[in-house]
Amino acid sequence: MRRGLSFAGIAAVAFAGLTAISWITHSQDSVTVDERVDRVEIDVSSGHVEIVGSPSGETRLDFSVKSGWSRDGGIDHSVSGGVLRVTGGCDSGVFPGIWCESDVTITVPASASVTADASAGTLVVSGLSGETSLNSDAGSIDVSDQRGPLTVHSAAGSVRVTGLDADVVKATSSAGDVEISAVSPPRSLDAESSAGSVLVSLPGDAPYDVETDSAVGREVVTVDAVPGARHEVRAFSSAGAVEVTGRP
Repeated sequence: MRRGLSFAGIAAVAFAGLTAISWITHSQDSVTVDERVDRVEIDVSSGHVEIVGSPSGETRLDFSVKSGWSRDGGIDHSVSGGVLRVTGGCDSGVFPGIWCESDVTITVPASASVTADASAGTLVVSGLSGETSLNSDAGSIDVSDQRGPLTVHSAAGSVRVTGLDADVVKATSSAGDVEISAVSPPRSLDAESSAGSVLVSLPGDAPYDVETDSAVGREVVTVDAVPGARHEVRAFSSAGAVEVTGRP
C-alpha cells in the first residue's frame, strides 16, 4: 500500500532543498591598498559595513560575500587622486532582500575624511579623526572614539555614539533612539529623534548652553546649564524622552 508524504514531510524536504541551493557561492578576500588615501567614499546597498581608523595610515579591505541563486553580491573599490571609493551590495534579483549578503570591513587612515551610505544594513565606525558623514536608510549606526566632526543619520534605526572627542556633532534618527556619550565637552552638539528617545551624556566639569524639547516624553537636564555658554547642546525628540546628563 502506497502512502503519500505528509505535509510536514514535504515541507521538510522542500526546506532542505531550498537551503542547499540558496547559497551558491561564499567568497572571502582581503585587499591592501598601497596608494595614498585622504578621502573615503562608501556606498554599499546591503550588508554590514565596518570602518576602522588606523593610526599607522594603513588601508585595507576585508570582505565576505554570499550570493544566492536569485541574487549576486559583490564589493568593488578604486583609488584615484587620493580618494578611495568602495561600492557593492546585492543586485535586485528575483527575491529582493534574501539570499545575499555583502559584508565589508574597511581599514583607513584615521585622519581621512569619510562619507558612508548604507542603503540596507548596519554601519559600525571607530577611531576616526577626519570629518565623517554617515547615513543608513534601513539599519543602525554605531560610532566609537570619534575625534573629528561627525554627521550621522539613520532613517530606520538607532544611532549610538560613544567615546566622542569631537568639537562638532549632529546625530539624528527618523525611527530610533539617539544616544551620545562624550569624553570631552563638544563645542556644538545636535541630537534629534523623530520616533525615539534622545540621551546625551557629557563631562560634568563644564557649563553648557542647553536647549531641550520633547513632544510626548520627559525632559531631564542635570549638567550645569548656562545660557550663552561656549558649549552648545541641542536635544529634541518628537516621541520619546530627552536627557542631558553630566558625569563626574
